[in-house]
Amino acid sequence: MSPVAGKGQTNLRTTLLVAVAGVVAAVALLFVVTRLSGSGEVELQIGDERFNAGKVTRISAEIDDRGPILYSDVGGGKRDIWLMHLGDDPEEGWLAFDARQPDASRDCTLVWEVDAEQFVDPCDGTIVAPDGGDLPSYPTEVEDGDVLVDLAG
Repeated sequence: MSPVAGKGQTNLRTTLLVAVAGVVAAVALLFVVTRLSGSGEVELQIGDERFNAGKVTRISAEIDDRGPILYSDVGGGKRDIWLMHLGDDPEEGWLAFDARQPDASRDCTLVWEVDAEQFVDPCDGTIVAPDGGDLPSYPTEVEDGDVLVDLAG
C-alpha cells in the first residue's frame, strides 16, 4: 500500500466526520433556539426600538438651518421617519413621524418645502403641517443630551 493512498482515505474520513459533526451541531442549535423562542423564555429582537437620533445641540441647529431631518429605514424601508424640532428650547418640542402617508410607496416620501415651511406629498400634492399632522408619530425624549425616538410607540 502506498503512503499517499492511505493519507487520502484518512483525510476523507476526517473531512466527512467534521462535516457530519457540523451539521449535527447546527441542527441541534436550531432546535434549541426554536424551542426556547417558542416557550417565551427567549425574545428574538433585531435592532433597537429606541433610535438615538443624535445630540440635541447638533441636530436642533441643523433643523434650524436646513429643516427637518429624514431618517431612512435601512432595514426594509417601511419605517422612514421625519424628525422635527419646533420651538426655541432644544430640550423640548421634538416630533418624529412617518415620512409618507399610510400605504404610500417610498416614491411618495414627503418633501420639505423650506419657503412654505410645510411638507408636500410629491405623488398627490397633499400638504402636511410641520408637526406631521395626522401621520403616525413616535414618542420622543431627550436623555443625556441625545434625542431618542421610541419606534415601538
